Amino acid sequence: MKKLTLVELSNTAHKNLKIKNNAVINFAAKQHLMNLRATEIAQAATCYPVFATKNTHNGFWSFSAMTSFVPDMNLFVKDGKLDAIYRPTSIQTYPLYLMVSPKDEKSYTVGIVDGGDDFSEKTGEAMFEDDGKPSAATQRRMQILEADVKKDIQTAQFSTVLDQMGLFKPIDMNIRFLSGEIQKLKGLHTIDEDKFQSLSLEDLDKLRKEGYLMPIHAMLVSIMQVNKLINLSNEVVDRAQIVEVKMEVAKDTAIA
Repeated sequence: MKKLTLVELSNTAHKNLKIKNNAVINFAAKQHLMNLRATEIAQAATCYPVFATKNTHNGFWSFSAMTSFVPDMNLFVKDGKLDAIYRPTSIQTYPLYLMVSPKDEKSYTVGIVDGGDDFSEKTGEAMFEDDGKPSAATQRRMQILEADVKKDIQTAQFSTVLDQMGLFKPIDMNIRFLSGEIQKLKGLHTIDEDKFQSLSLEDLDKLRKEGYLMPIHAMLVSIMQVNKLINLSNEVVDRAQIVEVKMEVAKDTAIA
């Protein structure tokens, strides 16, 4: 497997690069979980079920919009388009990324995957104008990424508060097919509604002041979007038909 390396975007080294016309949608089509910032949760919940996952290596939490029950599949991608009202910024900014600046490790810059398959020098969306300035499309992506620096900090703060209050509930998602087969998805977390309802007035007021109540409620309500995923999956006749999806507290991580 080719090792992927991020390099800083340059109007000299990359002046002739173009983003292939199908690069973004091909990327989206393989996103079983689309990364979200905390500020996106409320909007994303109108389209997708939203879950949290914990990185076992560094302990960091992240939030994602689920788009299917299997890896490398996005049920919302149809006929070369993402058929959903809300498109996460992780899709909007692709194939550009935030990266630590090679000149100053305390600052960020915009990078691309070195030698990535999403680029061509022949056809596609130009990265730079003839005078070396970023094209309108590149400028739009860069502006979103620059705003994401602050949003990443906000997301970390939000997840830290939820973790400290014990509001993450680990779940197993059990998918039962018409054939009788049962598939289990692990590693997902939602909001523990019982613990949320039993919070002290002081803690609730803290969440309110930080603006956290809306994304918390949005995550809880978004669970209903699992039904949409079932319907989207069952629309394809030759795909294994799903009878039901049940969620239960993960037995191997349940806390009494």
